[in-house]
Amino acid sequence: MKKPLFTKTIRLLIWLMLMIAVIGLVLGYRLMLFYFAHEKEDITLGVRQYFELNNNRFRQLNQELLFIAANDTSVKGLSGMGNVTEPDYKTLLDYNMDVSAVQMRLQNIVSVYGNNYYVWLYEARSDTFIDYGDNDYQHKMAYRKIIERQIAEGDIKISQNGRWFIEAQQYVGSTLRYGNVYIGVCIDLDDYMADIMELKLSSSFAVSILDQDDSPVRMKSYSYGAIKELDAIAIGDKESAAFTITEKGSKSDFTVVIQIYQKWYENSYFLQILLVLVSLGVLLAIISFSAYLRKKVLWPVLHFYNQIAASTGTGNLTVSENLVELDEAARMLNTLIDEVHTLELDNYVQKTKRQEAELGFAQQQIKPHFFINCLNVIYSMAQLNKKQNIQELCVNISDYMRLLFQANTDLVPVKQELDMIDKYLKVIENVYGKDFKYRLAQECELADDVVLPLLIQTFVENSIKHGESEEPLFIWVTIKKENTGGTDRLIIQIRDSGVGFPTEMIEQLNLGEVPHKQAGHQIGIKNVQQRLKLVYGEDYELLFENLESGAKVTVRIPCLTRQASLEM
Repeated sequence: MKKPLFTKTIRLLIWLMLMIAVIGLVLGYRLMLFYFAHEKEDITLGVRQYFELNNNRFRQLNQELLFIAANDTSVKGLSGMGNVTEPDYKTLLDYNMDVSAVQMRLQNIVSVYGNNYYVWLYEARSDTFIDYGDNDYQHKMAYRKIIERQIAEGDIKISQNGRWFIEAQQYVGSTLRYGNVYIGVCIDLDDYMADIMELKLSSSFAVSILDQDDSPVRMKSYSYGAIKELDAIAIGDKESAAFTITEKGSKSDFTVVIQIYQKWYENSYFLQILLVLVSLGVLLAIISFSAYLRKKVLWPVLHFYNQIAASTGTGNLTVSENLVELDEAARMLNTLIDEVHTLELDNYVQKTKRQEAELGFAQQQIKPHFFINCLNVIYSMAQLNKKQNIQELCVNISDYMRLLFQANTDLVPVKQELDMIDKYLKVIENVYGKDFKYRLAQECELADDVVLPLLIQTFVENSIKHGESEEPLFIWVTIKKENTGGTDRLIIQIRDSGVGFPTEMIEQLNLGEVPHKQAGHQIGIKNVQQRLKLVYGEDYELLFENLESGAKVTVRIPCLTRQASLEM
């Protein structure tokens, strides 16, 4: 026996929630590891690119400084002053011009590489010291005193292979020598670190500068936009930092250590534990909720469902689980069952009477329309003094009316409907003479087939009344059968050679909408639509179209016999 869909749905929901919790645990852990690895890779790559550019800048500075010391004619001109004990005016003028030219070269270097740099040159033979820098004056003077002191003591520190070094725990500099010429450049350590801090590698990180002995020289931290000086930092402390990046450039004698800190919620160990605890909590909650749902909801609902499934509509439903909602539902269903039994027969009878009344009303509504048309024809004949034709018409009308007013006639034989149309058209033909022709074509065996009375008559009248044109009027009525989907259908086509329907009416008529007072078309057509819907429901088709000359109406209805119509 198949389980009810509600039971399977609840159980499927429980297993689905369990699977989601487990998948969430595994996937969340994997995503967390991926996020940290990707973040670390991006930060490390950014740091390495920065220091690679920094090393290139150091290398280019050294090359330009060494080029000045070795090739600049002004620098060479300075050395000539060392051999002059009492210089004349021209010698002093040349010397001062060389000093000015060298200072201009140094100024160009600062303007290219930044105002934070301080550049100096010392020519030993002439004991000439030239410097330039737009940076802080006190820092510039402090570094100049260091160089002058080293010159006086003959202990100028030369960069090995052009490598930059830490000077006086305050500066990052480089000193080169070419013969008697010493040339160098420096930048304040705070300015150097400021460039690194501006990278904003993470929301929280620390930067340390270590000298060639790996001793901390300067330490700063960055935390959510705030930068502060540190007295000490735990280099390589894995507990306090997510990861550490150590960079020592090819042109540096010092080391830069960058420690990336994690927010409390980014700590991998903490998140792993938290994720496991949350997942376990969700699993326990799901299991507890599933048990409660099964006991308090699923079983009572299944019991209630089984009662409804087994009910024959005569007994009352009961709920023993003391659920207020289901108790109230059972009470309402019991009341509803009683009311259904009471009203079922009355509702059926009332519905039948309403349909009969609507059908009778539609039939009665259409009769005056035909009567008026007949009177108009008789009036036309009287005007033409056609007494014989009036007599014949009265006989035909009498026969027609006798059939029309037969009691309890909801559907009439198709042959009878065609016979009445033939009599009606003969009367019209007498009035119009040669200007009117018609043809009734029966292309199938009709036997006992029945249709709505005046169904074909309505459209024939419309063709005569609204289809007149300058050319002679022709009317064709064709009846045939077809089989679609195993069902026999009667196809009735009424076609004329008149002016056709107004263009704006076609779409509305095919949608079942009859325009209000549109040239008189609406009276008969609307009644036909009402009666077709009452008798056939939605199992019919009424199609309107205009041809190259005239209009065409097609009616498709199920084939019914007299016996079948009485059983409906």
